[in-house]
Amino acid sequence: MSGRIQIGILGGGVNSAVGKAHIAAIRMSGRYDIGPCRFSHEESENQLSHDEFGVSWSQHDNDHIDWIARTKTALDLVLLLTPSPDHPRQIVDIVNQGVSVLTEKPIACSASELPMLAEALESRPEVSAHFVHNYSGYPLFRELALRAKAGAIGKIHNVRVEMPSDIFARESILGKPQIWRQSDPDIPMIMLDLGTHMYHLVHKVVGSSASRVRANLRKMVNSLNVVDNVEIWQERSDGILVNFWMSKAHLGIKNGLRIDVYGSDGTLSWHQMDPDHLIQADVNSNRTLVDRGAVSAAASKHDRFKAGHPTGFIDAFSNFYRDMAEELDSVGTSEPDSWVSPIDEAFAGIRFLDAAVKAYKTDEWVSL
Repeated sequence: MSGRIQIGILGGGVNSAVGKAHIAAIRMSGRYDIGPCRFSHEESENQLSHDEFGVSWSQHDNDHIDWIARTKTALDLVLLLTPSPDHPRQIVDIVNQGVSVLTEKPIACSASELPMLAEALESRPEVSAHFVHNYSGYPLFRELALRAKAGAIGKIHNVRVEMPSDIFARESILGKPQIWRQSDPDIPMIMLDLGTHMYHLVHKVVGSSASRVRANLRKMVNSLNVVDNVEIWQERSDGILVNFWMSKAHLGIKNGLRIDVYGSDGTLSWHQMDPDHLIQADVNSNRTLVDRGAVSAAASKHDRFKAGHPTGFIDAFSNFYRDMAEELDSVGTSEPDSWVSPIDEAFAGIRFLDAAVKAYKTDEWVSL
């Protein structure tokens, strides 16, 4: 595939949490034309979303299957932005009609749904399937991953990744989340919302390894009886210990995503709230602040303006869409883009989270 990519969007209307960010990132990337969309199953919201996003309106189909059947010849890719519980069935419906799919996380809410997805993808090998992982689009996270892999801090022995926020701690002010987030499926929704991203970031830094996990799941502050605080400990066969902490229960933090990588010769630390700086410490605990102007070309190839003008969330999101376009360009011609993870990683992430839930319920280590 070359040239501009025709992308259609299912879900993500004006009342969604993610639609506007995706629209902005897609357009900023400069590689896509937004084609036929079905932003909502409600016709009024669907039409309002078309107007709000400046997307041409044609008609409102009875359901997403009719929409795919009508528009698939005009599309190279469908972006799936519907509620998480709908993803598995809708991915299968899209793939079965021979259309490539890019889905927001998670690809599934249960490990039991993965065989259905695998079967659909195996039956249509010409179709590509990927998942959204926008946080790895930040140049300074990429620099961290590249330095870690190049041995800049020696042999890695510990990775700590955290993603705390305060949305449930402020429930009395903000109100309740979307209906589909008000109960937990087999894997608690917080793990599907946040743990999927965290698993991806760790995988980009240290790859995969046989491992075992323990976990602690808690319902701390919300009125919905859903899990709002999770800690996972992963012991890997390569000797690396990974600590995960995700929360929606801690006041004073909006999105405290950070990752710290500890090695025999130093440490690398990146915090999303200061996205254009990376801290590298040496064996004497001297700390060097690495500015975006000092990163490698591989980490900064999609930068839109010079260092000193901060990179934002939408920039990182748009970098992902540039990567996705390059991945589609490379199909059948060359090596795929190294920053775009295969769908297999999303499968592995769901299995990882499923194992963590089992570890909590049994109070035992669960092997992967």
